Amino acid sequence: MRVPLSWLKEYVEITQSPEELAHTLTMAGLEVEAIEYIGQSWGDKIITAQIDHLEKVEGSDHLNYTKINTGSSQINVICGAPNIQLGDKVPLALPGAQVGDITISETRKFGYVSQGMLCSPRELGMGSDHSGIYILDADTQLGQPLVDLLGEVVLDFSIKAHRGDVNSIIGIAREVAALTKRPLRLPELRFQEQGTPATEMVRVTVEDSELCPRYTARIASNVKVGSSPNWMARRLLAAGLRPISNVVDITNYVLLEYGQPLHSFDYDLVPEHHIIVRHARPGEELTTLDDVKRKLTPDMLLITDPTGPTAIAGVMGGAASEVSDKTTNVLLESANFHPGNVRRTSTTLGLRTDASSHFEKGLDPELALLGANRAMQLLAELAGGSVHPGVVDIYPHPVQPRTMPFSTDDVEWLTSMQVTQDEVVEALSALDFSVMPDEDGKSMQVTVPTYRTDVTQSADLVEEVIRLIGYEHIPSTIPDGPLPEQTIDRWFEREQVIRNLMIGAGLNEILTYTLTSRARMIKLLAQADAASASLLLQAPNRSAAQEEARIAASNINTSVATFDARALPAITVVNPLSPELESLRLTLMSNLMETIQQNSKHNKDGLRFFEVGRRYLPTDGVSSLPDERRTLGFALSGPAENTWLPELSRPADFYDLKGIAETLLAGLKIRNYRFVPTQHPTFHPGRCALLELAYTTDSGDEVFRPVGVLGEVHPLVQQRYDLAQRAYLAEFDLEALYAAVPTQLTYRPISRHQALTRDLALVVDQHIAAQDIKADIIRHGGELLRSVDLFDVYTGDPIPAGKKNLTYTLVYQAQDRTLKDSEANELQDRIIRMLHEDFGAVLR
Repeated sequence: MRVPLSWLKEYVEITQSPEELAHTLTMAGLEVEAIEYIGQSWGDKIITAQIDHLEKVEGSDHLNYTKINTGSSQINVICGAPNIQLGDKVPLALPGAQVGDITISETRKFGYVSQGMLCSPRELGMGSDHSGIYILDADTQLGQPLVDLLGEVVLDFSIKAHRGDVNSIIGIAREVAALTKRPLRLPELRFQEQGTPATEMVRVTVEDSELCPRYTARIASNVKVGSSPNWMARRLLAAGLRPISNVVDITNYVLLEYGQPLHSFDYDLVPEHHIIVRHARPGEELTTLDDVKRKLTPDMLLITDPTGPTAIAGVMGGAASEVSDKTTNVLLESANFHPGNVRRTSTTLGLRTDASSHFEKGLDPELALLGANRAMQLLAELAGGSVHPGVVDIYPHPVQPRTMPFSTDDVEWLTSMQVTQDEVVEALSALDFSVMPDEDGKSMQVTVPTYRTDVTQSADLVEEVIRLIGYEHIPSTIPDGPLPEQTIDRWFEREQVIRNLMIGAGLNEILTYTLTSRARMIKLLAQADAASASLLLQAPNRSAAQEEARIAASNINTSVATFDARALPAITVVNPLSPELESLRLTLMSNLMETIQQNSKHNKDGLRFFEVGRRYLPTDGVSSLPDERRTLGFALSGPAENTWLPELSRPADFYDLKGIAETLLAGLKIRNYRFVPTQHPTFHPGRCALLELAYTTDSGDEVFRPVGVLGEVHPLVQQRYDLAQRAYLAEFDLEALYAAVPTQLTYRPISRHQALTRDLALVVDQHIAAQDIKADIIRHGGELLRSVDLFDVYTGDPIPAGKKNLTYTLVYQAQDRTLKDSEANELQDRIIRMLHEDFGAVLR
């Protein structure tokens, strides 16, 4: 929030320099982010002047030739602004003046010599308006440095969400008065009322008093819409708002001054003069003041009339009844709206305004009438309006000040700082708290002002006392007692191991938001239906029974209507920052795909990413917390490796992805695993597998359970993410993965004796998995079989149809002797017999 210092001084005497004041306020909890000195660079080269001659430049459709009176001389200036008139007093930049990044110099245009430049508000650094020249007051003295007239110091505050009471000039002045022990000077609200009472001219109906605790309406007639006086325009510009017209500027002025948002309607354009505050109806739309038609939802609160919506409560008004140059009668709304509802509405519509930012921080309902009266006073003074008597005030549940007990012991208990009752009374009274001290010298009853919605308990009062006295007075003490025992976070160490292994495999780590949207997660599904969406809840640690049930459901529902993303049972945020961040992620794969998508636009090299994070799965209990699963996800796309000759590079494939998984398993010393073909709606059919690890049950049996899924992304999914090259994804449940990591490692000595190698070429049915053959070889090979490696898979002539050839290399070695060929051959023959019995395998 930008606060012009001259405006602030209207309400409280300030003797400190801007830097000292900023330090005082920052140390008391009101952070001053920056101090801006408007006019600091003007010097004596930008002065006040008057237009004494004005004529069109021949050959130009917009330039004017002017003669400018500086008070001591007359110079010529070419100007293209449309708003200047003969006799206007304007800012003049002389040659040598620095205006932004431009140094003014004498130039020649269309045969005319231009000896300076007339300045707009934006060129002066007084706002963003550059539609015309800044016009000075008619009584401005000529030739004086502009900095003496318009120079200003602006303090830029960072207002926190819980301090809505200081989101105004008067709110800041109240803090300055308390900190510097100066009196606060508030505007005197005096104006005459005449005509028909407002209660007879307008009717207000509030259907939801929870979302609209208070609604007031006042009326001013015979208003003359025009320009605001320069003093008001200058203050609005310095505060960051563009002057529009006196009526609109008054509502903005009161917003900045008191912090109360207002909205002005053209009274004659409100049908039946009836204001209705209600929820939006399904399908309703409203064209707002920015000329955008917006779709409304039933959770949004509207200001309507009997014919339809006229404004979005707390956010922005509609175009139908806005104030224009033809307006003569003004209906002024000053209301209080629920901060959470305003925030949700603003976020959903992507429409953030000064009004919504004030309501979101929580406003005192008592401020509504105060803001309306201040606006009526200014309408009477600056727009010639006649204020009608009375006010329509819908306030069914007036807010009451909170009273709570407090003791000086509370301050000492929380801060170790000893204070007296008088110091506490003085500090709280300066902040407009009402304090009734008890006779014991410690206790008191404190009544909190209604605008301090952030003070709800004694700890809040302690903070108020300490920041008034000064945080620097809190004593520094050395902690007394033994240090707590160091705790070891095993998962921190485990995740570091995972990161090191993945980086060693050539992947780059990414960190993404845990918040996403259900629609973004549904993009992962080639077939978006309920059965497929359930995999986002179960993968990668679902059971075989769950997988069979999913496939069965998918086969039954072959033609399913478009799946509504809102039906995805993700954990949703009640008040999300945006629709794109409304749910906790069920999978890491969505963010990985988006990262691949963004990087593929700028990088043609191989994209290799991984992330260690958490997924948030819903649980059965209604009020229980989500199941936070520690998860590893990684993705590949593009060339498998970078080479100096592009022709030598090859695209990454499924086996590169599988190799990274095997590197991970080897690093974790997990040896007993298998990859099982599966179907998954994110992946290409036939190019997807489950990673299953062996676990020992309580009865001693060994069972395989899935811990992850990996595969090539389905072409439809790839197309949704606009990827020119194939992408590969994997997602592993780290908790299930680490359950298979051996707690103890056993080693055996390396044999000194020579090994014997045998190749084994088998013909088996195509549906038989190579790893099942390998497991059977190991089971029957005994202690002399050291290793088994598959090095060839072949189909085609002369292999019969429906068959495939698998060729393995077997290594035999004894620990205590050199094996004879006969021993190895006998063992090889036994393995061949057992493979024939178990799988029908025959030698090729």
